[in-house]
Amino acid sequence: MTHRTFSLAAAAAMLSMALTSPAGAQRDSVIADARAAGLVGEQADGYLGLVPGAQISADLRGRVEQNNMRRRAAYTERAAAANASVAEIAAAVACEVFQDAQKLRVGERYRDDAGQWRQHTATQAVVVPGVCGRS
Repeated sequence: MTHRTFSLAAAAAMLSMALTSPAGAQRDSVIADARAAGLVGEQADGYLGLVPGAQISADLRGRVEQNNMRRRAAYTERAAAANASVAEIAAAVACEVFQDAQKLRVGERYRDDAGQWRQHTATQAVVVPGVCGRS
């Protein structure tokens, strides 16, 4: 693992804890409930997405957009500190989320890097984005 990869991974780990922690979920129980209901899911690009075909209220849509704006701001700040691009930080955070069962729980939906929506099940591993683990 190169120093840059380690730095990105360390920055992503700290940032993903802040973005997906139980405290963060408690701040917006509507999003947490929507994740549990399969209406909203994590995406391989590091942002939340709306699951196609799900009935999404205007309130939930707005909350997801606000959440993604906060994520982008956090990614931008971390990217500047790590001398990386926003996309690199977002992807590193997505890797942390996709690889941690506490952050992507059984029953929740997620969008892989091919754009396919999947559901995390107890019997099938999460499809981790292709950029994860590469140095």
